[in-house]
Amino acid sequence: MPLIDLIRHGETETPGLLLGRTDSALSPLGWQQFARQTEGGNWPLVVSSPLARARAAAETLAGTQGLSLRVDEDWAELDFGAFDGRHPGELRKDVETAAALDALYRREDAVPPGGESWASLRARVERALSRIADEADDTDADRAAALVVTHGGPIRAAVAVTCNIPFAHLWTLRIGYGTRLKLRFGQDESGAFWGEIIEIGQP
Repeated sequence: MPLIDLIRHGETETPGLLLGRTDSALSPLGWQQFARQTEGGNWPLVVSSPLARARAAAETLAGTQGLSLRVDEDWAELDFGAFDGRHPGELRKDVETAAALDALYRREDAVPPGGESWASLRARVERALSRIADEADDTDADRAAALVVTHGGPIRAAVAVTCNIPFAHLWTLRIGYGTRLKLRFGQDESGAFWGEIIEIGQP
């Protein structure tokens, strides 16, 4: 029954934009948020999204504490396609674009132009969680098997997968910059996930 910590990267230098595959460096506040949320942590492994806003902080933490680091493409943020790197307010100026943006948050199968669906993101996160579960050492049930440095979308997907929370209800969970969530999860013989949220820490 692995226990993991999931943390969203800190504030970026371009807050408010839809940052999927578009990348942005962390702001000074973002670095402070990450440091505060990981202070005193004790993880045998740090797993990171490949995107620089998560990876830079993960590499710094792993380097200073001598932790193993693995970069996992499946923890990357949702690809917002044509919406990527743009402000929602700008996108809502066009009626059709606004409708497409709204659909993205209402339907798991909605796909932004040139991007990917939440269903695709969920499938990626399922694979990533299975890898962590396969590698976890159950001898110390109170120690998190890994710290996953990722983004808001993948964290919501992890909660949906393990806690069986419907897509439409995921937006009731606030995952701001630097939010850290502790999650215990497992898989039954059929491969189905189960899980429970142990703790949510806001920066």
